Amino acid sequence: MRKRTNCFILATCFALAIWNLAYASDDPQNSEQDVYQLKEISVTPGRFSISDSAKSPYILPKTEMEKLPLIDNDIYRAVHNFPGVVADDFSARFSIRGGDRDETVTKLDGMELYDPYHLQDFGGAISVIDMGLVQNADLFTGGFAAEHGDAMSGVFDITSKKVNREQIIGNVGIDMLNAHVILEGPLSGASWLLSARRGYIDLLMGLIETEEIFRPNYYDLYSKTSYDLSASDSISAHVLYAGDTNEIDELGEINDLNSKYWNGMLWTRWHHLKGEKAFWDLYLFSGRAGREKFENIDGVDERSVNYAGLKGDVTYSPVLSQTLKSGWKWQWSEADYNYFLDEDQVVTSVDASRDGWNLSGYLQDDWRIADRLGGNVGLRCIYQSYGEHFVAMPRASLAARLRQDFIVRGAWGIYDQLVQITNLPVEEGIIESQPPEKAVHYVIAAEYSPTARFLLKTEAYYKTFDDLVGRIRDAGRKEQFFTSPESGSARGVEVFLSARQLPLPFLSRSLSALSLAYALAKSKADTEAGEAPRDFDRRHSLSLSADYALWKDGWLNVVWRYHSGDPYTDASYEKILSEDGELVWQKDYGTPNGKRLPAYHSLDARLTKHFLFKRWKLSLYIQIMNLYNRGNVHEFSFEEVLDDAGQTVSFERMAEHFLPILPTLGLSAQF
Repeated sequence: MRKRTNCFILATCFALAIWNLAYASDDPQNSEQDVYQLKEISVTPGRFSISDSAKSPYILPKTEMEKLPLIDNDIYRAVHNFPGVVADDFSARFSIRGGDRDETVTKLDGMELYDPYHLQDFGGAISVIDMGLVQNADLFTGGFAAEHGDAMSGVFDITSKKVNREQIIGNVGIDMLNAHVILEGPLSGASWLLSARRGYIDLLMGLIETEEIFRPNYYDLYSKTSYDLSASDSISAHVLYAGDTNEIDELGEINDLNSKYWNGMLWTRWHHLKGEKAFWDLYLFSGRAGREKFENIDGVDERSVNYAGLKGDVTYSPVLSQTLKSGWKWQWSEADYNYFLDEDQVVTSVDASRDGWNLSGYLQDDWRIADRLGGNVGLRCIYQSYGEHFVAMPRASLAARLRQDFIVRGAWGIYDQLVQITNLPVEEGIIESQPPEKAVHYVIAAEYSPTARFLLKTEAYYKTFDDLVGRIRDAGRKEQFFTSPESGSARGVEVFLSARQLPLPFLSRSLSALSLAYALAKSKADTEAGEAPRDFDRRHSLSLSADYALWKDGWLNVVWRYHSGDPYTDASYEKILSEDGELVWQKDYGTPNGKRLPAYHSLDARLTKHFLFKRWKLSLYIQIMNLYNRGNVHEFSFEEVLDDAGQTVSFERMAEHFLPILPTLGLSAQF
């Protein structure tokens, strides 16, 4: 009863705050731009920004990201080169600063997305957001403010491109994995944007004569329609839909798979300017997602989730030196799960339905305390009806400009993350309500930028984790190991350098861009078996990127990446005497995450050329991933060795590798 009372008080406070801020008195001395002023000098550390219109050393131009050698030109893979981000060749997913991959939330045009990845059977190899859709993207890796959400580790906030309201323009492209089209233009006082993409790996594999079947397919659609009701009011409608199918039929039944995924979301946004000092946004949203997956002989993973809700955000700038923000979100969700897996003598079976609602809200104050000192304080609260969980999360940050070219920042905050009904870890056998997972961030940073073309920043952080849900899994091709973490911590130091237009001796052209990212980190978990590294504990990471203009409208971009080996759990087979008196093979596991894979390194290169015509532009690229064909180990698995009579002789350990040398090409036309 007390928790429900807290929830009612919380909702009332948020409602009153929004009403008061939205209808605050006008001040003609301020302008609309003043509302955004404090955002541009954010005091929050741990932030990397990508923008179409970069005018600051703190913002990386999107044009640089588009020239990086990336699989499928994925915006998610572009941020893999930032310090603190842990990822691999196979997946667009990433983790941040020792956390797990589900501890980072993605937003698109103000709304949180549900599981925004294609090719889920391969770890989520591609995101559902086309690079061509992106206008701005902000990656928050720690110490972020209350307005940015409930994630434990990070936030990836993406804004779609501003639509051309003068004429219809388009972008049509094709590469080795998919074809896409993006169209936009005016429509009777409104504007519209449409993006469609279809992968065709299944079509290419269909041309190969083989007894085995390998047919992954994916597609996605995004549309945005905006209309100005008046000088102070505008509305927009957004639709995002993604679908996947996959069929793998190998000789025998051990590795067979048949799956289908769907993920759709619809939302509307009403943006209102209140005078010259405040504005608010109101969202109405609904979504549906699910999967049908049949694996091996009897593995089943069927799930369906539905959700809908309301969201509101208010920003009010009473004076030039202060910006107040408040917001709330109510969401109802339901989910059905049917899951069964019998692997390595571990049986997981779930058949259940759950529903409930969440209410969250925040209050935040961005304040320029003095000419060279700014601060941010905020409070974020959540109530979850499923399990009646209530949490309050205070957060604070401070920034001081010690010199015109030198800034120090610091942040502290509590970051609790609900175990959502739509994301219950049924793979771990968990279906009942769990307390929110907890994290506390401590961050300190220093930034040096003597010119608009040079930035050097370093950050140190310490994070604690509690009430962790799930299990550490060493998920090999033919092996699984489970152990439950209870708490943990992560700490590290990161360095990021970005420089543009660097003159090179003996060459007529300057180096267009150079960047370096290095991270020294350690992440551990406390488990029933003792202390162990977390799955994404990567001690050393280094990324070097260079962009050189070979000729007019033509660039060469190279990226070299290195990181120390990731942890894994060693395993072996031995013959033992069973209860029936027979000799049988048994798999034994070593210390959880007690071994390290060999170090990873790879060189990727991309050549991009633009051909300009009177009314359109043709862009062509050729890229080679893993240029020197390094055999980077992804995991170790076991192959059963049989004699002529079909009896098991031994189990041979094999190294499974990441991508070999991989040349790809693509072209696009803009008109």
